Amino acid sequence: MILIEMLKGHGKNSDVDMNHQSGCDMDNIYSFLIELDKLKNVTRRSYVSDLVRNENSAEHSWHLAMGVLTLKEELKIEFDIVRALKMALVHDVCEIGAGDISIYDPERSKNEIKEREYIGKLATAPIVFALEIEQLWEEYEAQSTVESRWVKVVDRLLPFMMNLNTSGKAWIEQGVSKSQVKEINQHIAKEVPEVYEWMLIQIDAAIEKGWLKNE
Repeated sequence: MILIEMLKGHGKNSDVDMNHQSGCDMDNIYSFLIELDKLKNVTRRSYVSDLVRNENSAEHSWHLAMGVLTLKEELKIEFDIVRALKMALVHDVCEIGAGDISIYDPERSKNEIKEREYIGKLATAPIVFALEIEQLWEEYEAQSTVESRWVKVVDRLLPFMMNLNTSGKAWIEQGVSKSQVKEINQHIAKEVPEVYEWMLIQIDAAIEKGWLKNE
């Protein structure tokens, strides 16, 4: 793995000719960014709009950042937008090492150990931002700040919207029920009741269309 080579200090052996005149170690930067590129290979349950494939976690992270920007302006919310955007972009980096597991999978909690192990390993990379990624990830997991709570609101909202836009395809494939969707989105109910009220209307419509089990 590129990350392992970087941590061992083997970045200097790269086949790519890097210019070090700027004083930075471009071999390490190269290795770090290529490691992060692996997030594009992590497939999620949600489908892209044209239904030709599942979205990947890098696409989801970009969409999450766009969603955070949108809701902040539309709902007039006060929080540190730069920190929230950073958190949105790094919150799923752990999936490079652990993969993505559906929010409805009963075994989901078992993946947390792998996620934390990967983030811990990534944080030891000789890159300043690597440590910040770990801090942002821990903050998101702890849900201890307004930024982390709003990022989670959008992180829950987007898959819901994607299902609405794809005729409930991922819900149907997993046999998801109304009660499961409502339970998963209680964070939104607590933080933004008006958004959750809109979701309840969509849930009732999804049941009528056969996208969700009425249980």
